[in-house]
Amino acid sequence: MKQVIYWIHYATVCFISRVMNLFPFSTALHLTRPLGFLMYALLKKPREMAFENLRFAFQNEKSRDEIQKIAKGTFVHLAEFGIEWLRLPDMIRHPEKYLAGFHGAEKMHRELEKGKGAILLVSHVGNQEVMALIAGLFLAKPVNRSIYALARPLKNPYLYQHAVRLRGGMGLKTIDKQGGVREAFDRLRKENAIVCILIDQRISEGSIEVNFFGRPALTTTLPVLAALRIGSPIFFSGFYRTPDSKYEMNLGDQFLIERTGDYKKDIRVNTQRFIDRIETEIRKDPAKWLWMHNRWRAPHGPKD
Repeated sequence: MKQVIYWIHYATVCFISRVMNLFPFSTALHLTRPLGFLMYALLKKPREMAFENLRFAFQNEKSRDEIQKIAKGTFVHLAEFGIEWLRLPDMIRHPEKYLAGFHGAEKMHRELEKGKGAILLVSHVGNQEVMALIAGLFLAKPVNRSIYALARPLKNPYLYQHAVRLRGGMGLKTIDKQGGVREAFDRLRKENAIVCILIDQRISEGSIEVNFFGRPALTTTLPVLAALRIGSPIFFSGFYRTPDSKYEMNLGDQFLIERTGDYKKDIRVNTQRFIDRIETEIRKDPAKWLWMHNRWRAPHGPKD
């Protein structure tokens, strides 16, 4: 019975996606604000989770009204994410209609010449699926490199395979988060590939607790391990929507690893530096992050 329900959900999403791709993108984007407010009103548990996370993060900085405003904004951001995801088939067919470009790609291209692959750190500030499309087109394709993303499988297997097919259409290959550390290392070493990692996502395997908005949060150590063991360069990317509703990414300078001579300390210190960088970006516009996910749950707490 569960498989039937999963298939119905998948078929519904595909139908909505087809309908959504019939409208101009600007028209679809106009739906995000009312849709976001509707989700905020109807989805009690995610709303409470967002409010609780925001309260802990900004308890001494923002009033209750300010926190509520951000919480509503994060549901609008979620609606934007959903509509963009539904538009991915058209984005893949006609990227020129949606993508403004990728600035700074030559920095990574120079590092890839050393044959140690590269790590691209992304976050939930923006839409990681659109980021993947941009990175595939402007980072990997010009230098004929494979690009991979470490991803958590969706509970719905039909939707997950649909997502994998969409990513494949972007040139992005998926590494299953379960056991993904070893495979990511193999891709970096053997293929000189680019590996994209959501640094603000909770990943249990190969993770440590670091401070994120004043609370311990399990965070992957894979980027630091790749830098220390392989010498893979690490880059952060910024994701922006232009005034004409197109998307662009900027690649920052290479993130240099601090080395103290203490291996375990190096892992902890640099993982904390990564998450501090993301926290700084989130603080610039908190509503552009997905506060409704259980980022700070206990190490052995319930699964998502």
